[in-house]
Amino acid sequence: MKATGSVDLLAHSVRSAFEYAPTGIAVLTPAGVVITCNPALGELLGRTPASLKGTTLFAVAHPDDRQAAQHNCRVRSGSQRILRHQCRFVRADGRAIWVLVSTAAVPEAPDRPAHLITHVEDIDARKALEAELLHRAQHDPLTGLANRALLAQRIDDALIRQVRPSCLLFVDLDGFKCVNDQYGHAVGDQLLQQLAQRLTALLRPQDVCARLGGDEFVVLCVDTQPHQAEAIAERLRAAVAEPFAIEDLAITITAAIGVSASDVTTSIDPALLLRQADARMYEAKRRRAT
Repeated sequence: MKATGSVDLLAHSVRSAFEYAPTGIAVLTPAGVVITCNPALGELLGRTPASLKGTTLFAVAHPDDRQAAQHNCRVRSGSQRILRHQCRFVRADGRAIWVLVSTAAVPEAPDRPAHLITHVEDIDARKALEAELLHRAQHDPLTGLANRALLAQRIDDALIRQVRPSCLLFVDLDGFKCVNDQYGHAVGDQLLQQLAQRLTALLRPQDVCARLGGDEFVVLCVDTQPHQAEAIAERLRAAVAEPFAIEDLAITITAAIGVSASDVTTSIDPALLLRQADARMYEAKRRRAT
């Protein structure tokens, strides 16, 4: 009798742990069909546990993550491994959330069929923080443009996969120091922010505009011939020359632009490509000064 009472108490404790667990838990068939799940999983997905019964968790996976989720959840019966993967689940309200899914196999026994135990943890806030930190590490805080580190990465990527030349345009502003001296750095900052919007508006989605610091910008145009880059440079010069309306002021500046292009027939160092564009920008400045 005492042993029976202990078993009943254990069974009750297990049921309570399942029902009141703060993370989602589901019992699945080896094929992934939900046998039962706890209220936390239903709340996470904006659904009732009863509505999830008989479905699969793959059905609520984001379409872009579904194939990987199916692959990562193949746990063999009797395996001691716990498979974990991150993916997005789509709630009943249509919002996608990041989750950590951990799945373990429970082997068949005389009193039970083989099944899977899956824990689903909400990591949406963590993924958002990771994305924010990554964005900060790769972007200029004032303009939101790519920074030097991200630019170097994108140049590397372009040179590795290029089938046509990629071009760099080094943009240096003329007269920006005078703006800061005459109107203050707050006005100068607003000018740079407006300029960043103008430059990106002229580019294709696959191109990159970066701020190296101060009044120096670099534009990477992938799969672009040198003559096309020269035409882009003209459009960028015209965009810079348009007056900037800031605090009842109309501020006009100009830009010198140097262009360099990679050669698909030979390898080229990304740093060399940048130095070439920088040198040609200074050549353009000297020609204008004479």
